[in-house]
Amino acid sequence: MNVLGVIGDVLWLLALSIMGGASRMAWGKVKDVLVPMLWAPSGKTVWRAPRAVALASLPTFAFLLSLWLLVESRRPTSLDLSVILLCVRAIVAAIFAVVHLTQVRRALNQLAAEGQIKL
Repeated sequence: MNVLGVIGDVLWLLALSIMGGASRMAWGKVKDVLVPMLWAPSGKTVWRAPRAVALASLPTFAFLLSLWLLVESRRPTSLDLSVILLCVRAIVAAIFAVVHLTQVRRALNQLAAEGQIKL
């Protein structure tokens, strides 16, 4: 096990814990309503899903992707490739965390504006 692989694991753990915390917080606020998940560029809601799907789908996909990247980072490679893979893991983890936080915030704000939940 190399140090760069461990650093990538820690970054993914942080991103997944942020995503899980946001989902858990939103889980308590959203009860029996369909949660917005996808929006058109105009801002109109395109797709709504049940609470479990809306709050767990992106973190679950991110977790599965992190497992694949973890396996790939453990393969014996050169130092250059290890550094590149660490950078890819760090950037992708951050992107997933930011996208999930944005999606949860936007969904909660929209549901509050519609009067379906209280913030």
